[in-house]
Amino acid sequence: MSLIEDLNKLMKEKKYTYAYTAKAMNISPTALHLWINGNYKGNVKKIEDAVLHFIDIEKLREGRINIDFIETSIAEDVFNIAKVCHVENEIGVCCGVAGVGKTFAVKKYAIENSDVILIEADLGYSPKVLFSEIHKRLGYDGCGTIHAMFTDIIDKLKSSGRLIIIDEAEHLPYKSLELVRRIYDKANVGILLVGMPRLITNLKGEKRQYAQLFSRVGMYAKLDVLNDEDKKAIISSLLPNYKHIYPLLSAFCGGNTRVLTKLLVRAIRIAELNDVEVDEEVIRASVKQILVWGTMQNYTKFEKILYTILVLLAVFIFGVQVGIAQGKELQRQDYYEYSITN
Repeated sequence: MSLIEDLNKLMKEKKYTYAYTAKAMNISPTALHLWINGNYKGNVKKIEDAVLHFIDIEKLREGRINIDFIETSIAEDVFNIAKVCHVENEIGVCCGVAGVGKTFAVKKYAIENSDVILIEADLGYSPKVLFSEIHKRLGYDGCGTIHAMFTDIIDKLKSSGRLIIIDEAEHLPYKSLELVRRIYDKANVGILLVGMPRLITNLKGEKRQYAQLFSRVGMYAKLDVLNDEDKKAIISSLLPNYKHIYPLLSAFCGGNTRVLTKLLVRAIRIAELNDVEVDEEVIRASVKQILVWGTMQNYTKFEKILYTILVLLAVFIFGVQVGIAQGKELQRQDYYEYSITN
């Protein structure tokens, strides 16, 4: 089978378009189309190398381990508060450290409830960006002034019984949070804010100056770490015979969903590559590969950057101190040699 046939077969099986495939290979769709039809007059080897690399990567992805959704106690807490906010038109807040499973849970809830609007915020979510996103989710164009979009949003949501979930809501500035409150007040729909623990501080204000905003919160759930039953359910979904390695996995993951799943996937990969069973040695090898990430996974992006800077600074200071010490030692040696010769 030729390279062109291999690519055509892959695209057909995966239902990939020319545009998607070309973008993945960092070439133009036109160039790809011409090459497949034998009419490309440019650098053919460059296209062939890109196709070979693309096919190789896709083959590796076929062996990727997919983890099914497990309804842990954390997911249950998120579902419960989401359901109350949804039915009772309340404002709810779910907070937990990174990796406990907040996003996985709200995505699952949104999939199972088609009238949910799920927004995944980030650092660039100004009031206008937030309103534009909600505006588009409601079938509008996401354009116009904040006031104009606000009017459209209220008209569409008023007494609709819908639920707006904003994940990573700790990224929203106060003005955005205040506008979310205004949607709640005017449209009478449920709102669920999900994020890191500092979301509570953002809602209250450093000096509790945002009382009007925080007073609207009707429900709050502090998401804890995985319990033993949760961990066993996640582990057994990938490794049915897990009891001999459970103590080690449980200790290393620290009750964090993301760390546990990454450990499991890495352990299974290492075992497959070495044609061995997943045992304690494999688990320890997996930990070495994700340990730095695991110890930093509860930090914010800013804290991670700060941590990295401090580590580099410490290394630099240590290097300077070593250099000074070596310099002094050389001076002593020179002085000693000078004393002897004179």
